[in-house]
Amino acid sequence: MGAVIWCDTRQQAGKHENKMGWWASHGVSTAVRKLDFGDYGTDGSNVYVDTKRSIEEAAQNLGRDHPRFKREIRRANESGCLLVVLVETCEAACVGDVESWTSGHCLHCNHYYRGGCDPRDRAGLCVRHGTRKPLQGDVVARQMRTMEATRSVRFEFCRPEDSARRICELLGVRYEEEALR
Repeated sequence: MGAVIWCDTRQQAGKHENKMGWWASHGVSTAVRKLDFGDYGTDGSNVYVDTKRSIEEAAQNLGRDHPRFKREIRRANESGCLLVVLVETCEAACVGDVESWTSGHCLHCNHYYRGGCDPRDRAGLCVRHGTRKPLQGDVVARQMRTMEATRSVRFEFCRPEDSARRICELLGVRYEEEALR
């Protein structure tokens, strides 16, 4: 039908079946290829899409995985590409909505409000382990805005069931409006 969506070889097997199924049922061709940045791309486009399964995963990329995430964005920028980080969530529709988001657990206690530290407590340290708590929404939103202002990266949000369609739109890949039988 048109362009092929390239899926990065490092994608976790079985975690993206909903997208693959949607693309197959809407006449979109996909293939696997090692991408230098992002999870999805296509020939002839300078846009690449990096998907995050939740705000929690995006916060992790902006927190403890920040150096690796910055390197990925730098590689995209040096190649003249825009990296769109597509967060698949029902919790937010824009960066502004992230400000009120609260991380659900302490990574070290791994407790979800059950006797471990309360990640919403602004003290910043886990009382049990003395370690830093995960980033909260206000900090995550501020970092997203800073990165958008200083680098060729954009943060977008969509419901998980809409991510395959949104990736097609971002990459400029045409798809059948009605699902094929």
